[in-house]
Amino acid sequence: MAETGPTLTRRERKIATQQAILDAAITAFARQGYDGTNFRDITALSGAKRALILYYYKNKEALWKKSVQTVSDRFSHLMSQQLKEREHKLQDDSDEAQVRMALNAFLDTLEQVPEFGQILLREGTTEGPRLDWLAKHASPPSAIGFRLKNKELNRRINRTVLRDILSSTLISIITLAPLLDASLAAALRTKNAGINPLSKKRKAELVEHMVALALSDLTQ
Repeated sequence: MAETGPTLTRRERKIATQQAILDAAITAFARQGYDGTNFRDITALSGAKRALILYYYKNKEALWKKSVQTVSDRFSHLMSQQLKEREHKLQDDSDEAQVRMALNAFLDTLEQVPEFGQILLREGTTEGPRLDWLAKHASPPSAIGFRLKNKELNRRINRTVLRDILSSTLISIITLAPLLDASLAAALRTKNAGINPLSKKRKAELVEHMVALALSDLTQ
C-alpha cells in the first residue's frame, strides 16, 4: 500500500482553504482588476464555492482589501530583506551608491511580487474609495526609505514628489514591460525588440537613468 501524507486537522484544512481563496483572489485582482473579477473567477482558481468564500471573507470588497494588504505586506517584507542583504555587501557608502542600491532593491522586489505593481496600476488611476484606501494602506513610495548624508538630497528624495516619480516610474515600466517590448517589436517587425527592462542589461540602464534623475540638481 502506498504511503500517504499526514491527515490535516480541521484547523489546518481551514487555514489551507483560506489561503487558497486568498491566493486565487490576488491572482484574479492582479490580472483583471476589481471590477473585472467576480466570484466565478475565484472559484475556478481556488476550487472553493462562493458560499465558502463569503463565509471567510464577507464580501468582494473585504476580499480585495485583504488581497491588497497581503501583497503589500509581502512586498514590504521582501524589500526589507533586499536592502539588508545589499547593505552588508555595499562597499561604497556614498549617497549615490545608497540611491542606486535602494532602486535596485525596489526593482528586484517588483519582479518577485508582480501583483503589487499590477494591482496598483489597475486600481490607482481612478478616483474613488479604492484609490483612497490604496493611498493609506499600500502607497508604493513608502517602500523606499533613503537615509542619505547630504541633507538637501535626503529632503528632495524623501519629502518631495521626486520619490513618487522614482517609484511610480519603476512600477509602470516593470509592469508594462511585456507590452512595451511587444509594441516596439511590432513596429520593427521583429519577434523581440530586446527592450524588456526585466533583462539584466536593461534593468541596469533603467536604474542609472533613475539615479541620474535623483542626483540631477547636484551634478549641474
